[in-house]
Amino acid sequence: MKHCKLLSIDLAKTVFQICGISNRNTTLFNRQVRRAKLLMEVLIIKPEVIIMESCYSANYWGRLFISHGFKVKLIPAQHVKPFVKGNKNDKHDALAIAEASLRPNIYFVPVKTTEQQDVQCLHRVRQRLINSRTGLTNQIRGLLTDYGIIFSKGHHKILQSLPLLIEDLENNLSFPMRELCNDLLEELKVKNQQLEKIEQKIKTLSSQQKGFAHLMAMPGIGLINASALVSAIGDAKQFNNARGFAAFLGLIPKHEQSGIKLVSKGISKNGNRYLRTLLIHAARTIVSRYKNTDDPLKQFALKIKEKRGKHKAYVAVAHKMSRIIWAMLTKDKAYNPDYILTKK
Repeated sequence: MKHCKLLSIDLAKTVFQICGISNRNTTLFNRQVRRAKLLMEVLIIKPEVIIMESCYSANYWGRLFISHGFKVKLIPAQHVKPFVKGNKNDKHDALAIAEASLRPNIYFVPVKTTEQQDVQCLHRVRQRLINSRTGLTNQIRGLLTDYGIIFSKGHHKILQSLPLLIEDLENNLSFPMRELCNDLLEELKVKNQQLEKIEQKIKTLSSQQKGFAHLMAMPGIGLINASALVSAIGDAKQFNNARGFAAFLGLIPKHEQSGIKLVSKGISKNGNRYLRTLLIHAARTIVSRYKNTDDPLKQFALKIKEKRGKHKAYVAVAHKMSRIIWAMLTKDKAYNPDYILTKK
């Protein structure tokens, strides 16, 4: 068999498509392989580099190939799509992955460790529980509205007021409705207990990861933000600069250019939506609740809020925080307000 410089793999559940590229960038083969035989095929081919799309099961296969001494790169799906020729099928997808990886200025995604994936799984389960809890509280509020009882938004208000409402015999609630409210209250308590258990597991696992302690010391960053960032990006060295990380979060402005005219618009909202949402919430804390006015981050937030309004200040502060976070993780240094003051 001719030497294979690059092997692209289109991942699936049972049938995989592998495409080999020679030193002259010509296609050596493009064929299907069953799941049970994939590792053996790779060991026989012995490619210099293995390229896969960063998607379902990519991290598992990446760790497996790395353990056998291969160099593995994961390419974001949005970089592959423009290179798909003709109708979409496995053969065209595998070739597109190979072609996209050969383009200059392509960013690759590092293979995540088992510990990083553990934390990310916990975050996904936590998010599902939060959505379920929100739906439950909205249902409780909606049901009681028909009885003339209005609750404020949030599960805390319901946990405080619903037990008193159930015990109050002077209101218009029927006995079956009191029973139903009690069942819903118990369900809400169970969901809170599940969330507390998940968050404790996140804290235990994340505390062992590099960079977590540094992020926890930064204003506006708590357990959820720090653990999500460390599990998703690790040491952040896959980004060439701070702007690259901000672009990954979708916090940089969109641009439209024609000739010498360049127009900046709102943020792109490309990239990782979950991390972007968490940083926006962190920025909201800095703008609205953080009391240390001597901190340069707070001063920056107040300046933008006065000039452009609070909503644009949230985004601007989130953008600035993303750049600080990149510097902290890549240099393995703690948050230093004095350093920020010198970098105006």
